[in-house]
Amino acid sequence: MKEQVKPINTFGDLVLILGIALAALVVASVPAFSVTIARPIIGAIAVLFVPGYGFIAALFPQKATLGNGVRIGFSFGVSIVIVPLLEIALNYTQWGIRLGPTLVVLVVFTLVCVIVASIRRYKLPPEQRFAVNWSAWHQSDDRAGLWPVVSTFDRMLSIGLVIAIIASVAVASYALIIQTHSEHFTEFYVLGANDTLGNYTTNFTAGVPSPVTVGIINHEARNVTYTLVVSANNSTQRSTVHSEQVTLSSGKQWEKQIDLVINQLGENVKLDFALYTDPSTVDPYRDTHIWVNVTA
Repeated sequence: MKEQVKPINTFGDLVLILGIALAALVVASVPAFSVTIARPIIGAIAVLFVPGYGFIAALFPQKATLGNGVRIGFSFGVSIVIVPLLEIALNYTQWGIRLGPTLVVLVVFTLVCVIVASIRRYKLPPEQRFAVNWSAWHQSDDRAGLWPVVSTFDRMLSIGLVIAIIASVAVASYALIIQTHSEHFTEFYVLGANDTLGNYTTNFTAGVPSPVTVGIINHEARNVTYTLVVSANNSTQRSTVHSEQVTLSSGKQWEKQIDLVINQLGENVKLDFALYTDPSTVDPYRDTHIWVNVTA
């Protein structure tokens, strides 16, 4: 009589990787986790292993297709390929390459892979499905049967693979920790037509409001009060056309369409966008500009 394959054995690994992806999204979103070791460790596993494992699970649902060691190794290798491709795709969206959108895309990608892998495994006969025998880890008499008899070369290859995996996670975790504690900066940008970089409105009519979208993202690891100052300069006269203060907590984004009214006539009027922080300084913390033509 054949032993039934339990659902936890057949689908438990898929539930686990989806849980890790969701956990990475949670620890990245909750400020309390930003100073804990959980964030870099879970984040490294979610980026370096989870998407590749989900993809391999969907591609190879049979247990006889790939050995356990090869399956794990491929998971790391495929993740290294998948994540940059997802980042490239994100770069052409309105969200851009940022931590939050990246993790959301990883969760969605992993969820799709988990669904496909579950369906493909379910359609196979139970004895052909790839499954992890979780219950055997609690039975000391059965643990010896978990590992097939392998040659010395295969054993050494597996050990080398495990060491490489541990080193990869350690290096990624260290890099994430260093980044969390050292890279403090602010993103400051101006969007043109269709909320994209470029395609700015360059023809203004004096005294008529013209919309421009300005964005700020706080990566300073603290609450910051920014002062946004927009000024127009036609080489003979300089005047402020917009000014406001914005307070953002760490990791938050502010984006607003503002109406600019310019009264200086001329070609190549310089429209300066300056961002000051607390404590304020003479020179702006971030700045950018566009050239516009202003007619009567």
